[in-house]
Amino acid sequence: MTGITTQDEDAGRPYDQFILFGDSITEMSHDQSLGFAFGAGLQHAYSRRLDVVNRGFGGYTTAHAIKIFHKIFPSPQTASVRLMTIFFGANDACVPTHTQHVPLETYKENLQKLIQHPATKAQNPRIIIITPPPINEYQLEAFDIAKDTPHPSRTAHTTKIYAEAAKEVGAALNVPVADIWSSFMSTVGWQEGQPLIGSRDAPDNEQFSGLFTDGLHLTADGYRIVYEEVLKTIRANWADQDPEVLPMVFPAWGEAPR
Repeated sequence: MTGITTQDEDAGRPYDQFILFGDSITEMSHDQSLGFAFGAGLQHAYSRRLDVVNRGFGGYTTAHAIKIFHKIFPSPQTASVRLMTIFFGANDACVPTHTQHVPLETYKENLQKLIQHPATKAQNPRIIIITPPPINEYQLEAFDIAKDTPHPSRTAHTTKIYAEAAKEVGAALNVPVADIWSSFMSTVGWQEGQPLIGSRDAPDNEQFSGLFTDGLHLTADGYRIVYEEVLKTIRANWADQDPEVLPMVFPAWGEAPR
């Protein structure tokens, strides 16, 4: 009787994974009804190359993430994680009186703990921190009232601070950051020193509003910015993981053995 080959051992093993870990913005990122969403876009781009796995949890903060990470992140014996996005901060950045608020320094510590978690180190994936996107206070006011949420739940200025904190963690740990906060703002022509678009310090901006469904969650145009920024970050740091050059796990039909 011959021994089991590596090929036999790998039978039924899933493709290497690209895990999207985050809050509701990640959870909703496969919603095809929007017309475009970044999770579905990545799934299409990496089709036959990587399994894109959505691990988004609506309402979660980094405090929640720390508690569940060991349960949602696979061991090397189960699956190989090639890439991972960590996309938290939109809820952490709630005002201090809000139940979802996570203090700024704790937010930074939690991001670091996720990156340096034993489960992460066991896989050593290519990690991308995604900054929280900006918010639109004009839209969010109506959303908060409808949800009977203490008003305001978030401010544009505080969210900016949390986005900067995410970048600080990335720089300190040498982890690439997809700075979608800046990408959103540059899309509408905002420049540092100007009144902050999305805040009550600036007039309501129609183009900016078009990036959000409710001032927090994203439209197709908003998700496209996230998608493009994540791919730009991958190409800048790991060119061989660009879906346009990454080989298929199994060859095209014309090249496949018969």
